Amino acid sequence: MNSSDNINLNGHLNGQALKSDSADNKLVIRNLLDKVISSWYWFVLSLVLGVGVAMAYLRYANPDYKINAKIIVKDDQKGGDFPGQELLSQLSMFSNKDNVDNEVEVLKSRSLMEKVVRDLQLNVAYTEFGRIKTAEIFNVPFKLRWVSLKDTLIPNNYQIVTKGEQGFEISSKGMPETKGKWGDTLKLTEGAAVLTREWQFPLEEGHKYGIQVISIDKAVADYQKNFTISVPNKQVSVIDMSLISSLPAKGELIVNSLINAYLRANVEDKNRIADSTISFIDSRLVVVSSELSGVEKDIQQFKQENNLADITEQSKALINGTTDFTKQLTEQEVNLSVIQSLESYIKDEKNNSRIVPTALIVQDPTFMSLIEKYNNLELERERLLMTNTEANPVVKNIDIQIAGLRSDLQSSLGTYKRGVEVSIRELQARSSALNSQIHQVPGKERIFLDYSRQQAIKQELYLFLLKRREESAISKSSNMAIARVIDAAKSEPIPFKPKRSLVILIGLLIGIAIPSLCLYLKDILSTRIAYKNDIKENSPVPILAEIGHSDYKDLVVVKKENSSIPLVEQFRAIRTNLQFVLSGRDEKTILLTSSMSGEGKSFIATNLAAVLALSGKKVVLMEMDLRKPKISVNLGVNNQTGFSTYAIGKTTFEDLIRPSDIHPNCSLITSGPIPPNPAELLLLEKTEKLFAHLRAEFDYIIVDTAPVGLVTDAQLLAKYADATLYIVRQGFTFKAQLQISRDLYLQRKMPKVNLVVNDVKMDRSSGYGYGYGYGYGYGYAGETSDSKSAKGLRSKLQKSKKA
Repeated sequence: MNSSDNINLNGHLNGQALKSDSADNKLVIRNLLDKVISSWYWFVLSLVLGVGVAMAYLRYANPDYKINAKIIVKDDQKGGDFPGQELLSQLSMFSNKDNVDNEVEVLKSRSLMEKVVRDLQLNVAYTEFGRIKTAEIFNVPFKLRWVSLKDTLIPNNYQIVTKGEQGFEISSKGMPETKGKWGDTLKLTEGAAVLTREWQFPLEEGHKYGIQVISIDKAVADYQKNFTISVPNKQVSVIDMSLISSLPAKGELIVNSLINAYLRANVEDKNRIADSTISFIDSRLVVVSSELSGVEKDIQQFKQENNLADITEQSKALINGTTDFTKQLTEQEVNLSVIQSLESYIKDEKNNSRIVPTALIVQDPTFMSLIEKYNNLELERERLLMTNTEANPVVKNIDIQIAGLRSDLQSSLGTYKRGVEVSIRELQARSSALNSQIHQVPGKERIFLDYSRQQAIKQELYLFLLKRREESAISKSSNMAIARVIDAAKSEPIPFKPKRSLVILIGLLIGIAIPSLCLYLKDILSTRIAYKNDIKENSPVPILAEIGHSDYKDLVVVKKENSSIPLVEQFRAIRTNLQFVLSGRDEKTILLTSSMSGEGKSFIATNLAAVLALSGKKVVLMEMDLRKPKISVNLGVNNQTGFSTYAIGKTTFEDLIRPSDIHPNCSLITSGPIPPNPAELLLLEKTEKLFAHLRAEFDYIIVDTAPVGLVTDAQLLAKYADATLYIVRQGFTFKAQLQISRDLYLQRKMPKVNLVVNDVKMDRSSGYGYGYGYGYGYGYAGETSDSKSAKGLRSKLQKSKKA
């Protein structure tokens, strides 16, 4: 074989491998679709049941509705003020800081929900008995009102049977049936209660109702679990509230009641503070009024006893004079302090190059003129030093002027300081004189001044308390809740759950999932071969051909009159593929074996011999299953003589080979009587001589052997074979038995092992071999176009070997 032939052959094989992988992937998808399509009636039935169950659930399930409400809270940080709030805040004397986050927690509080539960008696639920389901109702023709109720109780159910407008019958698990009239007091397990008639709702006689009683704590916990409060975002002071309830009217009533309870509690808190403040002011007014009356009586009595007229004006004049002198004295002392500070600043050598602070300048024109001149020279000196040194004559001249001015400033400050000190001493002398005059005021006058001072204090306090009391009263009348309802509680028109589309979708998914799961479990729990992938996953042995299911009762299917049926075409495909397996000139012996009995070895061996004989080849069919022969039985051939009698020398070679009814070109060697030692017979030298004679006389030798998975006969004959066909049967051969073929193939215990899949079902459910009988083109003399191409390729291979 030259290099170009090698390249062409390798390219052809690689292309075939790529096509095979792609075909396998498509086949997996095709198999899945085929399994679904083949079981379509199960999918349809399951879908109908799934959708039917979903519709029944939607029909009888208790729907839950979402009740939504929205309020806005006055938030000092987010500007949630109400119209007119600014005017009311001016009248209020209490500045409470409101925050939307705090109000959310208040609305979530258990105490608020408990108040609503107690007010509406939500721990009692009413149900109506229907033919299929029992549903809770809200508008009932009667109400159970508790006179006394235990805090903790075990849930209990009561059954009410109405007896018209006159009365009813009530019963429960722990209570015998009791008759009563509307309005009677009942002694129940939970406490005393009254069953009253609600006349706005009609009452049917003999109708059954249910009353479910739970504890207050459980009812509060249940409603809190279904109650949601949230703030849409941090930029607003709006609070969204939602409650899930099976009764829209009841849910709306609960949410509105909760909002009203929250608003009332908020106003009550403010009013409580105002009431407490007014009460405190009233008590203080009583005390202050009594003290003020006592002081006024003391003044009246003091003046009457001492014959005093209007001495207040005289005392006021003395006090005013003292005040004026004190004020002047203070001003002079301040001036003296300023002069001393300025004098210390000028005397300090560190400040020679600094300007004098204008804030300390004494209000004296002469001194101010010197200061201004001094500061100008200092500034001029700084400007010169920016471009000159201190040795510059101009700078030195300015330094001399500054030194002279500093001396003048110190002298002027000294003179001014002495004048201020003299003024201080004079003012102190005058003030002492006035004080001595005040001291000369009689002691009775001082007592009178003390009385007057006490009177003024008490009177001012009394007026202050009166003012605050009026402000508190106004504040109480203007108190309003910090929240305002934007949207009252309203139920959504469509139930929150169950969602119709979701339930139907779940029903559809379950309808698809159940048959899919059954098919999947059937596949994974199946221990027998069902699909092509089962073979590929368990054995690396290549598949030579696939034989479809045969409904023919005859062993021989391949006949001239049956040449057009798909099953014959499949055996022709085996004949074509064998040309690639038996590529050598002297390769002609084909051995057939399997894992166990019943997989179709005899059927495939007989028809393979027939199809080879139809092609004009001289074929011999050997029945070498010495333990359980089937070919001779199914063909109706006398099996008194055969291989077993030949091996022991009772039958000659000429008598061993007999013609068959399969085809004139096909001869037959039967097994003969069943020997006690089949394996030993196969090891005899005569067996080797037999195969040598057959190779010389026939074109093909077809050997039907015992199952290799049970006995070793096939392995003993393997040394005479050129190729091995390992038969597996769909739906019959176990997956684990494919390990036998794997071992034979990998360890090369038998020559050229190839698999032939038998009894492939021609339907979509098998996912294997679907489509046999379609797409087979027929050639001349019963040969397919594939057979012709195979022959051409085989002739090329033989020519290349000769070369």
